[in-house]
Amino acid sequence: MSKKVLIVDDEVHIRALLERALEDLEDEDVEILLAENGEEGLELALEEKPDLMFLDIMMPKMNGYEVCEKIKQNPELQNIYII
Repeated sequence: MSKKVLIVDDEVHIRALLERALEDLEDEDVEILLAENGEEGLELALEEKPDLMFLDIMMPKMNGYEVCEKIKQNPELQNIYII
């Protein structure tokens, strides 16, 4: 079973930097997912159920604190590690 890492950040350069830093994990069967705002990140988390999430704080539509709170309140998503 493959692992999933979700990067949620509104800054394209930060997303690209994290994706590049983690790209070697793809050789280890880790899928890297990207979202550009909190709302999109939450939707992707609900669909994909990642194992790890890099979550920015200040983002449009929904900030990182709100996303984190919604994830931790959802029993299906409570096991996601959030950085």
